[in-house]
Amino acid sequence: MLQQDEPKQAAEYLRQAIPMLSQHNLPPTPINYSIFYSYLSGNSQTLNDVIDSIISEKKPFTLAIMLELYEKYINGGATLEQQEKIQHSLEKVMSSASEEVQQVSSGAGEFDSAINKHAETLSYTTDPQAAALVLKQVMQDIREMVKNNQATQARMQETNAEILKMKAELEAVKASAEKDALTGLKNRGAFDKAIDNVVHSETNLSATLVLLDIDHFKRVNDNFGHLVGDRVIRYVSALLTQIVGSEHHIARYGGEEFAVILTGLDIDNAKQLTEKIRIAMSNSKLQRKESGEAIGEVTISAGIATVKATDSVELLIDRADKALYQAKEAGRNKVVIAA
Repeated sequence: MLQQDEPKQAAEYLRQAIPMLSQHNLPPTPINYSIFYSYLSGNSQTLNDVIDSIISEKKPFTLAIMLELYEKYINGGATLEQQEKIQHSLEKVMSSASEEVQQVSSGAGEFDSAINKHAETLSYTTDPQAAALVLKQVMQDIREMVKNNQATQARMQETNAEILKMKAELEAVKASAEKDALTGLKNRGAFDKAIDNVVHSETNLSATLVLLDIDHFKRVNDNFGHLVGDRVIRYVSALLTQIVGSEHHIARYGGEEFAVILTGLDIDNAKQLTEKIRIAMSNSKLQRKESGEAIGEVTISAGIATVKATDSVELLIDRADKALYQAKEAGRNKVVIAA
C-alpha cells in the first residue's frame, strides 16, 4: 500500500523542489522537477540513494545523469506511484472542499431555523423588553453567521488554491510520463496506448501506421559521435512535427526509429505525406554546429500499413515493420506500402 501525500505536503514538495534545482544549477524543466519531486516525496529509496550519493560526492547533475535518472526511476515506473499519490491528494482536497460546502449548508439551515423561531416568538410577545431581547439575540446570531461565513470563505479559498496546484502538478506528471526525453515527442508507452485504441476502435478503420527509420544511423554515431547522433534524431523529430502536424500521433518508437499514426487519411494521402517527409529529409544539409563540418546526406526509410478490421496491434506493427524492411532492402531512402 502506498503512503499517500496530504495536499499541503504535496504543495510543500513543490516549494522545496525549486530551490533544490537552483542549488544544483538545474533548470526547472518537467524532467528535472519530476526527479526532485520524487526525491523529496520518497517515492523510490533507490533513487534517493543515488541522488544522495551524487550530492555527497559533489558531482554535477549533468544532462546525461538527469536523463538516465528520469528514464530509470521516473519514466520506468515511479511515475505511476507519483500519479497515484498526487491523485489521492487531489481527492482528499476535493473531499475537504465538499465537507466545507456541507458545513456552509448546515450552518445556513441552522441559522434559518433560529430566525424562524425568533420571528415566531416576536409574533406572540407584546412586552417591549422581551421583544428587545429577541432582537438582540437575532443580531447576535447574524453576527455569528457572518463570522462563520467569512472563516469558511477563507478556508474555501485556501482549498481552491490547493486544488489548482494539485491539478497542475498531476497534469505535469502525466505529460512528462508520456514524453520522450530527447525529442519531446510521445514516447513508446504513449504510442502503445494510442495504437491499441486505434486498432480496437470501430471508427478508426481509416487509420494508418507509418514506421520510419534513419538510414545508416550507426555511421553517424561512429563518424561524428553520439551527441551529433542525438541532434540528428532531434532534427528528424522537428521535421516530423512540422510536416505531420499536431492532429496526428507522432512518437519516438525506439532509438532512431519513429512511429506516426495517421487518422482520417486514405492510403494514397498517407503515402503522399510520408513521401513529403522523406524528400524533405533527403534535401536537408546537416552539419556540425560547432565546426560547420558537413555530416553528409541523411535519409529515412518508411513502411506504411493501413489498419484492417481483422488486425491486432501485433499484426499491424508487423506489417508496417516488414514494409520498412523492404524499403531498406530496396536501397533505403524509400517508402513502401505493406501488402
